[in-house]
Amino acid sequence: MTTQPTPAPAASSKAEGHGLLRAAAITVAVALAVNLLIWAVATAISDVPDRFTPLQPGAIAFFSIVGVVGAVALFGFLRSRVDDPTRTFRQVVPVALAVSLIPDVVIWANDAYDGAAKAETVLPLMAMHVATAIACATLLPMLANSRRR
Repeated sequence: MTTQPTPAPAASSKAEGHGLLRAAAITVAVALAVNLLIWAVATAISDVPDRFTPLQPGAIAFFSIVGVVGAVALFGFLRSRVDDPTRTFRQVVPVALAVSLIPDVVIWANDAYDGAAKAETVLPLMAMHVATAIACATLLPMLANSRRR
């Protein structure tokens, strides 16, 4: 009984998928670490009320992961559809960042969370969005080996 070799395109696709998963894991770790550092600084210099749930560690972890997973999905889609996925991805990231900041602006403008939405609580959230966007724009393309084969 002989075994059939795996066709090159499938092997290449599989390797690219593993590269993207590895890139995703590292990007999540970096974004989460930076976001928790921002949280630590914010809570050290300001009294963040418990009722301001967006600035609690569980919410920070959840939304950091969701943001990176969304970026990974977009980058994976672009890798299969465009000639220069890194360039296209880096053009989309600022737009996605701007859109992601809208809920924070609305929270702040409406003084949500029983008055807890102030500069000292909302600005760290916004900084986390920026940190995650930077991590995604730099790490994902670099680590995922975005060159199409």
